Amino acid sequence: MTHLHELGTGKVLTGLAKRINAEATASAVGTPADIDAFVAELTA
Repeated sequence: MTHLHELGTGKVLTGLAKRINAEATASAVGTPADIDAFVAELTA
């Protein structure tokens, strides 16, 4: 399984990754709240 985290505004890469590999998990990290959640996930 592949994991992708897109940093910044927009979700273009996230959408492309899901189209290329339906089993991939992808998420966009664009808002300050998203960044806080992402950092918490990495440090857990």
